[in-house]
Amino acid sequence: MFLGFTNTNTACCGIGRNGGQLTCLPGEPPCLNRDEYVFWDAFHPSAAANTAIAKRSYNAQRSSDVYPIDISQLAQL
Repeated sequence: MFLGFTNTNTACCGIGRNGGQLTCLPGEPPCLNRDEYVFWDAFHPSAAANTAIAKRSYNAQRSSDVYPIDISQLAQL
C-alpha cells in the first residue's frame, strides 16, 4: 500500500493491460472505489493521487518529498 492506495499499478478507467493502454473512452465504466487508485487512466493520476501529491508538496512529511524546501516554506520567504 502506497500513501493509502490499494491499487498502484492498475488504472481506474482504461482499456488494455492493467487498464493502462488506452485512456478512459466514452461509455467505459470507471471503478467504483476511485479513491483507492493512483491512476485514473493510462496517462493521468487520479483525483485522490493529485490531492496526496499536492498535500505532500505543500507541507513535506519527509525530506525526500521535496527539495530543497516545500511550498509552505517557500511562501514564507
